[in-house]
Amino acid sequence: MSTEVASPAGETGEKGSSRRLPVSPEFLKFISVGAVAFVINEVTLYLFYDLLPILSDHDTEFSIGPITHPDVSLLIASVIAVETAIVFKFFAHEHWTFPHRRLPEWTGLRFLKFNASSILSPIISVTTVNVLTPLLGISPYIALAIGVAFSFLVNWFFSAYIIWPSRDEEGESARS
Repeated sequence: MSTEVASPAGETGEKGSSRRLPVSPEFLKFISVGAVAFVINEVTLYLFYDLLPILSDHDTEFSIGPITHPDVSLLIASVIAVETAIVFKFFAHEHWTFPHRRLPEWTGLRFLKFNASSILSPIISVTTVNVLTPLLGISPYIALAIGVAFSFLVNWFFSAYIIWPSRDEEGESARS
């Protein structure tokens, strides 16, 4: 069950035919869901950080013991943005990317597993935004894009192989 995507011009196998790269339809859907989730993440960050600031001022320092953050509004807004994107991705994967891979378990449990497995991705994204922006002066939106790029492979692995594993005829887990 794979789709073939033509390779760039000039890369041909046999004379007169272009070489094709096998790409799973699920992988293409996964990328599409991720792209939409990225937009949702960016819009939510903009909404909570710039349009409806959670705190009145940007650059409001926040400290808990030895940990200090230079902009608590950015921290809160980026966490809300990431979780909003996670909720969207779960439902998109559940009903569009991997609907044929659903296990006979309660959807709520699968959602909790997906949310738990997604912990590395938000940590990467939130850390990237909250390190690159205050320390290097990089726009939070560009920093978010960098964090999302690193998170992509972590998300694919957990989604395709753990939360919605493929099944062979005997019902055993099989790598896709």
